[in-house]
Amino acid sequence: MLRYSYPCLFCVSSVAPFLFLLGAGCNNSKPDVTVEPPKTISTKSGIDMVVIPAGHFDMGSSRGRADEKPVHKVWVDSFLMDKTEMTQAVWEKIGKDEAMSNPSPIQAAELPVNNVSWRAAAMFCNARSRYEGLKPCYDEEDAAKCDFDADGYRLPTEAEWEYACRAGTTTDYSFGNDARKLGDFGWFVDNTGKKTHPVGQKKANPWGLFDMHGNVAEWCNDIFDKDFYKDSTEENPRGPAKGGQKVLRGGAWKSPGDAARSSYRLGEEPGFADACLAPDAIGFRCVRKNN
Repeated sequence: MLRYSYPCLFCVSSVAPFLFLLGAGCNNSKPDVTVEPPKTISTKSGIDMVVIPAGHFDMGSSRGRADEKPVHKVWVDSFLMDKTEMTQAVWEKIGKDEAMSNPSPIQAAELPVNNVSWRAAAMFCNARSRYEGLKPCYDEEDAAKCDFDADGYRLPTEAEWEYACRAGTTTDYSFGNDARKLGDFGWFVDNTGKKTHPVGQKKANPWGLFDMHGNVAEWCNDIFDKDFYKDSTEENPRGPAKGGQKVLRGGAWKSPGDAARSSYRLGEEPGFADACLAPDAIGFRCVRKNN
């Protein structure tokens, strides 16, 4: 596949035709590019997924916290990502045959499942894979072992998550730099009434993904290392090999707006031991290979 090194352009995929319009610079409040949303598919379990195109992007932020630096160019292969955060309805539908009870403190079908440990999210990915006749990615005994060549579901890498969240933009948020517009796109501490909200109610990002900013923070597959960006590989980085914490992205219903920025990173104990962010603010969404 031909790979472009330009920071705001992405390769055209055969499954997702794109129209690229160069826009304003990074300090403007508008997104840097306008694109036609990628193709959306419906899976065997009835969940909509967006076909994320392959491409380069600039990961991190020169204006962010120390762990968001240095900004570095990353290539991400095409993959599929859930259009919304995992709902409690889907968790109960798929998990009922595997004795996976709904862990959410406040239960409603359309709300994102929350209070989910990293391992529980990974094991749900395996359950969803089996439900659809796909090969699970995670080792049942040691979930830290992920088979990226399997065709089943897994949690996104940190690079995949930020790439999908940015959706071709280089601004603080997928809608620009103006944090005053965050309420149009996400649920955070200023507008939630101290609770999660049904998925998909706010505006989507340019690639048609909902709730990438706020509602529940989302587990990524990677181990967290505040200095990882200094040594990150360029192609499909998958995080450091060792470490105690896992990456969370996107901010949550009880987070300040700054934590919902596209580049904001947080490390959290995968089993909630000494958790910084309350478990009821943590959920996830799934990805899988674009075969």
